[in-house]
Amino acid sequence: MKRLISLGFCLLSCLTAFPGESPGEAKNIYGVLMQGIVDGDSSVFQDVGTEEFRKQMTPELFQSAQLQVGDRLRKGFQSVYLGKVFKGRREIYLWKVVISESPDELLATLVLEQNKVAAFFFQ
Repeated sequence: MKRLISLGFCLLSCLTAFPGESPGEAKNIYGVLMQGIVDGDSSVFQDVGTEEFRKQMTPELFQSAQLQVGDRLRKGFQSVYLGKVFKGRREIYLWKVVISESPDELLATLVLEQNKVAAFFFQ
């Protein structure tokens, strides 16, 4: 019984270690996208996106994102990596975004397909 409890604690500690660690390339891409929103630079979305994503990321859509979250992010924020989900060929990464000096939190979702952005949105 002691061995089972020890094994349970070991597994629990291993599981709790993973959520805060995001994979390198996804974390880099996420950082570039977040900085693009903060800076108002839509070109980064074109640089890292799939062909379909680049077509969908119109100036109007980027401006809408700027109005919804850009100003809030410029006040400061922290991102907490929540985890990764696989859906077919796509990898879906989730971050909790805590807005500085605000009770607001956002959920950022980054969808990668072969290390290219297929989708990026906030909830």
